[in-house]
Amino acid sequence: MEWTSVQARALAMTLNSLGFSLGQVLMAAVAYGVRDWALLQLTISAPFFLCFVYSWWLAESARWLLITGRLEWGLRELQRVAAMNRKRAVGDTLTIEVLLSAMQEELSVGQAPATLSTLLCTPGLGLRTCVSTLCWFAFGFTFYGLALDLQALGSNIFLLQALIGVVDIPAKICTLLLLSRLGRRPTQVASLVLAGLCILANMLVPHEMVALRSALAVLGIGGVGAAFTCITVYTGELFPTVIRMTAVGLGQMAARGGAILGPLVRLLGVHGASLPLLVYGAVPVLIGLAALLLPETQSLPLPDTIHDVQSQAVKKATRDTQGHLVLKCTRF
Repeated sequence: MEWTSVQARALAMTLNSLGFSLGQVLMAAVAYGVRDWALLQLTISAPFFLCFVYSWWLAESARWLLITGRLEWGLRELQRVAAMNRKRAVGDTLTIEVLLSAMQEELSVGQAPATLSTLLCTPGLGLRTCVSTLCWFAFGFTFYGLALDLQALGSNIFLLQALIGVVDIPAKICTLLLLSRLGRRPTQVASLVLAGLCILANMLVPHEMVALRSALAVLGIGGVGAAFTCITVYTGELFPTVIRMTAVGLGQMAARGGAILGPLVRLLGVHGASLPLLVYGAVPVLIGLAALLLPETQSLPLPDTIHDVQSQAVKKATRDTQGHLVLKCTRF
């Protein structure tokens, strides 16, 4: 995200999240062929070693390097990427002096240490942190709560696992269109609420209607996948560069916490057959409505410092006040 333009951010992150969907399909195919659980675990874990190796060749975020004062390293990365994009002449014009001149304001306010407490205690960031973390939690809780217990739907679990990934692909492509047309906040709200409503609807469907129950479950998980695509874009735009990955890491930890708790909700079935579905459906609906508290970030430049976030909030408040005054004057 930190290497792409404003127009390409949603596309880049959507392509990134499609890897999750393709991996879901591939996992179902591998699990169908490898029935021994230990060998299956080894098979699907092996590619991580390849990721570890090639990750050393990835470019570091020049935006982050410059904001944190690592100017020489950031300059090297910018020149390297300029060469990759066949714009070596542009890269050759960059110097330390040019970077200092262009980023004088950011560097002057970006040196304060940013920690986890900064996310929770800084005005303008605390609410964003809480709500975005809840959105991550809703994804992990609902997705893994349903996806890891597909045998409850009474159908072929391998086929359903693959179908989840297949449905995820058009869902995420539609999410990309919605992110560009509606904006981040409405898309985040709609995807979570839709997922929850599909799950709640399954409470009303008789167990004998296996096809309809499976369709609603897969559609609900598709909505959760759309919410995942949106929150990966949204979180990066909500937080400044100096602490962006801390916020993303906190959100992903919340998603893993949801993934741990999600399957355990099935234990509530001893108190009522529909109680697990009630919980799985209510959580994304409520958290989706809470996402209405987040600010819209579509077409805004990525904030680099905490000061940038606070300035955006002040500008929005000023615009809202001016718009309200203009409306009152017009009515008068």
